[in-house]
Amino acid sequence: MKQLYETICSNETSEVEKQLSAIGREMMDFSETASMAKLKDHEIRPYNDLSDVGYMLTQVGRLFANKPKNFTPHQTKVMEDWEKYKGSNLVKGGPCLRTTF
Repeated sequence: MKQLYETICSNETSEVEKQLSAIGREMMDFSETASMAKLKDHEIRPYNDLSDVGYMLTQVGRLFANKPKNFTPHQTKVMEDWEKYKGSNLVKGGPCLRTTF
């Protein structure tokens, strides 16, 4: 058992996994920095979906992570929309009026 665990843990991250992680971080960064001012819940949901799917992409290749073949149709659509639009299709919020961060 110990040998099997060491074999699993010693595997290097593949280039595809690195690319998926980079895309996932890009999705999460976009959703984190977008203004949500004056948006309604249904308009904010796509940003939450971006964060969720982005996180899942950063976990691909990990031992207990979700496999890409197990993504739901909605999650796959989020990825396809991101690839096509890079977030330009999402409703934009108003200017941020917050003065402290």
